[in-house]
Amino acid sequence: MADIVPASPAAAAPRSLLDAVPGLKQVALLIGVAAAVAAAIWLVLWSQGQNYAVLYGQLSERESGQVMDALTAAGIEYKLSASGAVSVPESKVQEARIRLASQGLPQSDAMGIEMIQKESAIGSSSMMESARYQSALETELARTIIKVQGVQSARVHLALPKPSAFVRDSRKATASVMVQLYPGRRLEPGQVAAIVHLVASSVPELAASDVTLVDQAGTLLNSPDENSEGAISTRQFDYTRKLEDSYQRRIVELLEPIVGPGRVRATVTADLDFTVTEEARENYDPQKTAIRSEQTAQETHRGGDGAEGIPGALSNQPPGTSGAPVIAGAPSTPGSPQPTAGAAAAGAALGAAQSTAASAAPSSNSQRSTRNFEVDRTLSYVKQPVGTLKRLSVGVLLDDWQKVDADGKVVATAMSDADIKRFTQLVRDSIGLRDDRGDKLELINQAFKSPLALGPVEGPPVWEKPWVAQVAKQVVGAGLTLLVAFLVLRPLMKTLTRPSARLAAPGEVGVLAGDRVSLSEQGDRPIKLAPSFEQQIAAARTLVGQDPRKAAQVVKDWVAADG
Repeated sequence: MADIVPASPAAAAPRSLLDAVPGLKQVALLIGVAAAVAAAIWLVLWSQGQNYAVLYGQLSERESGQVMDALTAAGIEYKLSASGAVSVPESKVQEARIRLASQGLPQSDAMGIEMIQKESAIGSSSMMESARYQSALETELARTIIKVQGVQSARVHLALPKPSAFVRDSRKATASVMVQLYPGRRLEPGQVAAIVHLVASSVPELAASDVTLVDQAGTLLNSPDENSEGAISTRQFDYTRKLEDSYQRRIVELLEPIVGPGRVRATVTADLDFTVTEEARENYDPQKTAIRSEQTAQETHRGGDGAEGIPGALSNQPPGTSGAPVIAGAPSTPGSPQPTAGAAAAGAALGAAQSTAASAAPSSNSQRSTRNFEVDRTLSYVKQPVGTLKRLSVGVLLDDWQKVDADGKVVATAMSDADIKRFTQLVRDSIGLRDDRGDKLELINQAFKSPLALGPVEGPPVWEKPWVAQVAKQVVGAGLTLLVAFLVLRPLMKTLTRPSARLAAPGEVGVLAGDRVSLSEQGDRPIKLAPSFEQQIAAARTLVGQDPRKAAQVVKDWVAADG
């Protein structure tokens, strides 16, 4: 190998890469150090910082401002994204939501009564005024519905037809309500009915049957047609379930104090008759009568009161003059003529004839009577109650007696036949079972299986615990900081401080004037500096001039090697 040794130490002094430009070296060092320190600080802050979770997403500007003001007043840090989402630290998400919910935030941007309170534009048409009023009414109804427990948000749509002067062209108002419930919540039947009647009572001429209530899953919560088959079936099923649950609770509450808590199981099946029966009756009882009114009329007619007989000449002649009748023993009046004996006899005979004629004259009697009776009448209208109980089937299961023996151990003992009979009669009397109705009761004593002992509840895995994520974040931050220091900062410092060899130009001969070039067959010494082609030619000439025999031997070896 060839070894080139510099002749002058001063000519080959080591120099750094940026020794010639000191200002650039300093700037590069400062930039590298600043970048590395900034990266390390950012990594430390990132590893020590808290994770943020979205509190509310896609809020409007007005809602975002209200939420941020409330969070600032509560002393909770937050971040606002470009989309309007507000984020808070994960550890304070629930606290922030509870605080905002207590203040009724976030509120909807839809304006209700505020829309009407705003000054309307000049020249606004009646159609626009009606539309504004309807929109305000819908918004106010939605705000009221949100106050119901379990409702997160609501929207109300009203269909208010224009009034018509013609009755046949008039249409009814309708409404539809869309509610979004909180996760895991549901509306009770009473709450559904309350919302429906609330909307119906707030709109003129709107019936509750014309209001439709739907949740966010598209489930119809109310039945607009209460008389439909589906609505009737639902009500019948609910009534049956309530009746059965009432009987079951009654049995359990009666036997648990005797047998023990959790040692009674009861099942009741109720057979109900929902047939609607209406009957009208009108009954008359002829045995029970009463006189309401009575009218009686009686008429008597006798003959001789006037002219009677066959009309003729004799009957039309006036009667002759006759003397007054002489009464025996009567004193006579002075100056009056004295009746003779014949005249007195004639007068007596005439009076007797008149009496006989009067008694022999014809007579007639008539009598009429009208009576009105009232007969006992009963009017009855009978409507059978809906949901009549036809039959009950009851099954009761009792656990064994739990007794403590002399050693203090709990021992299970089966019930006797007397106990079972006593409990059977007690249950029968408590729920009112009837044999004529076909009710059945089955009471059985059977030992309950004890529930298996639950083992210790395993906690979440280690990697799912919150502190693990925080520690891992810090470890990752420290590792990245070390990587920046060793892979960026350290190589930069070595590059800037590494010495560089200065090579001679082709015209610089004096640089190698004092160099010593030697050829040797030993291959264990590395070449410190690779000379140029001109330097190699000069070194070969020097070697040939100094030792021709060795040079000839080298050439001979080259020729032999090349063949």
